Amino acid sequence: MRTAFVMAALAVTVGALTACAGGDGEPVVLPGTTPAVTSALEPTTAPPGTGPVILPEATGPTIVVPGTPDLPTRADATVDARAYQQRESFYFQSPTGNIMCGILADAPFGFGCQLAKANTIPARLPGCTDAPDRKVAVHVDGNTREFLCTSQGIFVGSPVDGTNKGGGATLHYGDTLVARGVACTSTEKGVRCEASGHGFFISADEQTLY
Repeated sequence: MRTAFVMAALAVTVGALTACAGGDGEPVVLPGTTPAVTSALEPTTAPPGTGPVILPEATGPTIVVPGTPDLPTRADATVDARAYQQRESFYFQSPTGNIMCGILADAPFGFGCQLAKANTIPARLPGCTDAPDRKVAVHVDGNTREFLCTSQGIFVGSPVDGTNKGGGATLHYGDTLVARGVACTSTEKGVRCEASGHGFFISADEQTLY
């Protein structure tokens, strides 16, 4: 009889505590207990014998910060740069000999190419006539990108084949030379050189800086 009375008293007490939770449905934490943690993520059950399950945190969109493009490496090259080296600079010419290029260690530094003959003159060089002393050239040095009309063989290397024609060794179509952080590729359409995202394309019919 005494046991029945105690159980009835406990039932009344629990009912009173539940009523004190109010109409908002919030749970009541009894002294000496630990509140339960709920998650909006799908419930995950840990296999027997494992530790606690750690739910992944929600993440926001990935923010990509533009940086400086990587410089080319020897892995990008198809030729040995030493075959084109003259002192501390590197020179080459296209298979036709019309495009002559240099990756320079001396002033004006940077890298560039010039044409023996240009079919198209850039609009930025109105005084360039393709005369022997007015040759079309392009030049890049860091953030400086420019068209040149030159009377000098700025980007022309010394002869390497026993003749008097300068220009350096031939960079054949499809080959890429990498030197001093600059990559130059020879194609049937022209020569493209670049470093750190800046460079140029040059041919007798087209000259572009970027």
